[in-house]
Amino acid sequence: MRATMLTTLATIAPVFLMIAAGYAARRLGIMPEGSGALLTRFVTWIALPVLMFHIAATTDWRAVWDNEFVLVSLLGSVILYIIGLGIGRLRGLPIADIAVDGLNASYSNAAYLGLPLFLLAIGPMSAPYVIVAASLTLMSLFALAVGTIELGHHRSQGVLHALAKAGAGVIKNPVLALSLAGVAWWLTGVKLPDVAERFTHLLGGAASPAALVAIGLFLAERPLAEAVGNRFVLALTGAKLVAHPLITALMAYGLLGMRGLPAFMAVAIAALPTGTGPFMVAGFYARDGKVTSGTILMTTLISVVTLSILLASLPR
Repeated sequence: MRATMLTTLATIAPVFLMIAAGYAARRLGIMPEGSGALLTRFVTWIALPVLMFHIAATTDWRAVWDNEFVLVSLLGSVILYIIGLGIGRLRGLPIADIAVDGLNASYSNAAYLGLPLFLLAIGPMSAPYVIVAASLTLMSLFALAVGTIELGHHRSQGVLHALAKAGAGVIKNPVLALSLAGVAWWLTGVKLPDVAERFTHLLGGAASPAALVAIGLFLAERPLAEAVGNRFVLALTGAKLVAHPLITALMAYGLLGMRGLPAFMAVAIAALPTGTGPFMVAGFYARDGKVTSGTILMTTLISVVTLSILLASLPR
């Protein structure tokens, strides 16, 4: 247990340090007011879409696909997205805002945090599961969130009009559009040219670090205690770190009778802290990011303990 906790802490520490770097840069006046919003715009319009294209176009989907794992991962994430919507409604938020809380409760930090953590704790056999979960849940949850937001924006104009606008909004969203473009490229069977592969890898790799620095910049302009002590932050933290892995475990081990590494990885990925996706969506659609930044910070901090317990106790 102690070794597992040290491994988890060593992997999660850079997340805190990048948030702290943004926080310190703003407090010291190195970065001006509003720089967090600009950095978030870079992530959501450039770095993250390019990253998703790279992942979708270069992953060998036939080799990494596991039907039961995909089903459990997607269902668990969708159920938690709905729970997050409920927490958002308790906050009295409009539909366009509760979508972000849906992501806060369901969006695991699989690509940036899960991949290195599970490589250290489990080994290279964990990587295909993380890649599938990171790609599919990102695309599906982003599609749900964008659709929910667009419905909220246009529902006053009638249900059919709102649904049409939501569909158009999903297609036009740069993250989803380039994800689909990457899948289309992969389906051609043509290898991505070396120049394009290196370009998308380098630029896409800036997405998570830049988003974490942006969170630090955002927190520096608001009372930190208010962000992490908010009762809704605590509710979303409980949903992400307790309800998400518990519901996924019940489906995997109980409902489907899964065993071995696929079941273990489904639950372990569900137990990861909230990633930067909700913060990016909040910035893209100009929604309030106070609760989101607090949730990312709290889930990342507490997951040092919860992930250590889970990794030490789950059967593999």
